[in-house]
Amino acid sequence: MGMSTVKLLAHKLDVGIEINTKDLSFYYCIACAAGKAKRMSYARIPVRKSKPLETLMMDICSMSEPTIDGATMFLFDIDESTRYKRTYLLKKKSDAESHVKVLLNRLARLFPGKTVLRLRSDQGGEFSSNALSEFCDTLGIEQKFTNAYSPQENGIVERANGVVLQRLRAMLTATHLPNSLWGEALLHVVATLNRLPTKPLGLVSPHQKLFKTEPALDDLRT
Repeated sequence: MGMSTVKLLAHKLDVGIEINTKDLSFYYCIACAAGKAKRMSYARIPVRKSKPLETLMMDICSMSEPTIDGATMFLFDIDESTRYKRTYLLKKKSDAESHVKVLLNRLARLFPGKTVLRLRSDQGGEFSSNALSEFCDTLGIEQKFTNAYSPQENGIVERANGVVLQRLRAMLTATHLPNSLWGEALLHVVATLNRLPTKPLGLVSPHQKLFKTEPALDDLRT
């Protein structure tokens, strides 16, 4: 019987069992306490003041159905400072390493005055491999890993990922497109979010925050 059942019986909602109600004030059910146990809330982390591209946060999300081209997951990264997002379709997790290397090299060419100082991700093998670690070392990039089973430590990318997935599902539902087109929908959602005003940035778009120019919207279609 659970603790709630014992209390009900004590109030004579059933017959045939006698319970001393005075004993209930000292009654402590270990099983009930264990069943109600939950992880303590994480302490709120002060907003980190980073410059554009200094800190990139990364995550991988698996999907239930492959795309037409065979992608089963995607790599998602977000710039902590500008909230600018990028995504790459993957057929397997090990593909993420090459995409990260290409991204870092591309950013170095496009933004010679800005430097990526750190990558923040979970401890997945695609991020913690020796090859990627050595590559980051050559560029002077520090890898910061979250603790196991603690996605809250990478909250910015986790929340952004959730927003992207919500919009992706809504788009497929509204257009009656097959789920196998989630890759195309994903790329569209990310491109759109980069051009929309963002509350944490004071209603400035991630594109404008990073490139210092207003985004072009003439290629968007409804």
